[in-house]
Amino acid sequence: MATRTNQKNRTREALLSAARALMSEGTEVTLAKVAEHAQISRATVYRYFSDPGVLALDATLDMEVRPTSDLLEGISDVRRRVHAVARYYLEFSRTHEAYFRQFLSESFKASLQDGTVKMRGARRVAAFAEALTPVRSALGPSKFEDLANRLSMTTGMEQFIILEDILRVDQPTGDRLQKGLVDALLDRYLPT
Repeated sequence: MATRTNQKNRTREALLSAARALMSEGTEVTLAKVAEHAQISRATVYRYFSDPGVLALDATLDMEVRPTSDLLEGISDVRRRVHAVARYYLEFSRTHEAYFRQFLSESFKASLQDGTVKMRGARRVAAFAEALTPVRSALGPSKFEDLANRLSMTTGMEQFIILEDILRVDQPTGDRLQKGLVDALLDRYLPT
């Protein structure tokens, strides 16, 4: 039984890896292209993923992010901890732009088709909560949650799209704008 489970996991990972490779090239993810790239039969691909949109979403969500504890290692100052998380997720979005653009496209299509918006990922919310742990008791539950949620709005693919597509600023300017936004939130919430 374990051998069969291991084979299924390897096949699933090969399909996700093939989808990520296509996405990184800016190529539309279709089940036929994934099958060809992974050198797996189309029938097998359909057994695992009947919808290319779901495959693209899962391939993006399956990308490995650096553990928050590694990001925060050796940093005790809360402000520096929060900035480390914000910078990481913005840079992660820059690095994997093609994946995330397709991810957003597929997410929007899915929400239009079934009329619901599904929460996907949300890793950055947990990362900001971890960064804020030293001031959790001083903030209280409501302010703590509010700050972690608001900080989550300052980074990631959505923020990258605002900086890149709407504001059309270069990376140093984008980093400066993000830092100012994060600092404004921290100035409002952190105990003095």
